[in-house]
Amino acid sequence: MSCLRHARLLGLRSGLIGIRGKSDAVVTTKPTNVRRYVDELNPIPSYDYDVSESFPVPGVDYGPAPKAQTGVHAITGEVVVFPYQAKPDSWKEPGLTITDMVEVIDKNTEKGPIDMWLDGFEFPDLPKGSDQVYKVKGTGIGERGPFWELFEFKSQYPAVAKAHSFWKQYGTIRTDYLPEEQFDAMWIHFFSNPLLDAFELRRGVNIIHDLDIIPEPVVVESMLRACRRLNQYPLTVRIFEGIKDKIPHDPQIYQWMVQELTPVMEELGVVTPDTLGLHIAPDGKGPLPY
Repeated sequence: MSCLRHARLLGLRSGLIGIRGKSDAVVTTKPTNVRRYVDELNPIPSYDYDVSESFPVPGVDYGPAPKAQTGVHAITGEVVVFPYQAKPDSWKEPGLTITDMVEVIDKNTEKGPIDMWLDGFEFPDLPKGSDQVYKVKGTGIGERGPFWELFEFKSQYPAVAKAHSFWKQYGTIRTDYLPEEQFDAMWIHFFSNPLLDAFELRRGVNIIHDLDIIPEPVVVESMLRACRRLNQYPLTVRIFEGIKDKIPHDPQIYQWMVQELTPVMEELGVVTPDTLGLHIAPDGKGPLPY
């Protein structure tokens, strides 16, 4: 089954999976235009259905979200710089040369969907033959990503400027403009990145949930593996809840998603919200929709 892009045809509704941490502010006035999702089959009068976790809530100003400038890697404990879009000069890695950021490969090499090749010129310090091409290092799945210092050459070389324009979509809502193959590869790379921390993991899940799509199972798999790697089990529950919330009237797609992910879920020890009984309304009011 192909990725369900343009999912408005399925009647999807999107909303951010609600975490925002440090950017949350105290809201003294309850807005009147907050969306309300009511369980139409089993309404519970005492239950507050206001969607108060989503960010941003229409009519409420939480202030600017903090930039994720540094973080502590959950596995290695080292301080890492993330994401790549905002890197102040003080964080630049000293002593880098072009050979640290670019490699020469054969033109006949198979090109991956997010590999960045630079052609049509030569770096004086890294000569190449007529049957060779420059490849930006670090764009393989699970690698750290390109060195930001490479993009200082964008004013000199149009190919570098083009690569910079492409990579700025990494980990942002702008990936929605990419072809399906590149969209999947970019987000798999994002969630597989060894520099990913818990904040950026949740930010990426939020962005994908807010897009008008149902992600492919392979993308959801990369989310689940990142959750396991960073010990963020509750987020796995929210991921499945988010998929179900997008398609409340078409449970077959959700069931297909669970079917495709069952081997990975068994490997990681992940279960669905249904298995945990979270699809049951409180106070014995009966099951929630499907």
